[in-house]
Amino acid sequence: MDKYYPARGVNIPCLNTDLAALTLAMEGRTLHPDFLLHDSPREADLGRSLYSEIFHFAQSLEDVGPSPLFQYIITTTTEPPEEFRNVPWLRLQLQGSPEEDRLFRVNL
Repeated sequence: MDKYYPARGVNIPCLNTDLAALTLAMEGRTLHPDFLLHDSPREADLGRSLYSEIFHFAQSLEDVGPSPLFQYIITTTTEPPEEFRNVPWLRLQLQGSPEEDRLFRVNL
């Protein structure tokens, strides 16, 4: 099996490398900015267990240090696991329509 899963459009090693870089930054071992943005990892591409694990792993990093030492944003069209569907984890929910539910609240 190809480790990059091109048929499903997901590069698993890339996700792992991103999370490893974030972890190293939290430890002060790299110049990574303690910020990570994953645009649209989807359950359909990863499978439910791996998709959920991304959220759980990020939550486990919150226990390192006196307060969260990073910011991690995941944009997705797939709902996150149940326990991450509310504040403080869910910060903004957008839709394609109506335009009031879009990021800039207008048709561009």
